Amino acid sequence: MMNHTGYIIGAYPCAPSFHQRGKEEETEFWRQLADTPHIRGIEQPCLEHLHPYGDEWLLRHTPADWQIVVTAVMETMRQRASNGGFGLASADEVQRQACVTYYRRLQQKINAINARYPGKIPALEMQAAPQAGNASVSQATDAFARSIDEISQWEWSCPLVLEHCDAMDKPAARKGFLPLTQVLDVLDGYAISLCINWARSAIEGRSADVPLAHARQASAAGKLGGLMFSGTARAGDYGEWQDSHAPFSPFCPESLLTVEHARNLLSVDPQALLFTGIKLLEIDPQASVEHRLSILRDGIHNLQLANK
Repeated sequence: MMNHTGYIIGAYPCAPSFHQRGKEEETEFWRQLADTPHIRGIEQPCLEHLHPYGDEWLLRHTPADWQIVVTAVMETMRQRASNGGFGLASADEVQRQACVTYYRRLQQKINAINARYPGKIPALEMQAAPQAGNASVSQATDAFARSIDEISQWEWSCPLVLEHCDAMDKPAARKGFLPLTQVLDVLDGYAISLCINWARSAIEGRSADVPLAHARQASAAGKLGGLMFSGTARAGDYGEWQDSHAPFSPFCPESLLTVEHARNLLSVDPQALLFTGIKLLEIDPQASVEHRLSILRDGIHNLQLANK
């Protein structure tokens, strides 16, 4: 039986492997995380595999009742580092198709894992990445519509969720992906919901009030499906309005993410949510396993407070 209570933990930016530490530290990190209460499962990126040590390693080192929400964001950004045209919303047709091919690989992997362990992967988080350097929102929207039309016709063993990232038509964009209004327009008529990531919406408007507005907009469209809580800051180690997954305040003193902000989002449309969780980063490559875990446990504690 899968565990359907608790939170989805984007633990990978806190994991020792994120900083290329050794296998011993990685094993200890996952062992101690498994002993942490209120965890339903993890959010995990899929490059070639779901973990640097492979899918089977991850499945062996996490509890059998944990679910895995797969996210395409890390491979999307890895590809874009050398080819800015890669993305579902890219007007570069060759690179858009290359991205669709990546999603086909994800579909095959997810379906294979869910066939072995029914319900193991409860959702895939997709991202609407446009062609870097092309400011045309309409071209990006058209490209995204083509991608969604194709991907939605495949047989999936889990729901699809589009994770909103800060929009391309805002100044000093970090990810600079498709604006929320256009995302909702494209998804209208498809069984694909939307995940609001707190930091990515706050970054978009340079305001801690924007995530709530985005959650309400998605809910009004009948599309709110997930909430992930990452923080951002105006200064300090985690940077100025960076998408660097800062912990909650006051654990991270400069973080703008608070229990109150989380509570506001969680109250928008709780019945609609497929999952709720955190994705937080350990900024210090030399950090101990204990400090890495303390960031995540603080995040879980804050969501528990927000849900009261």
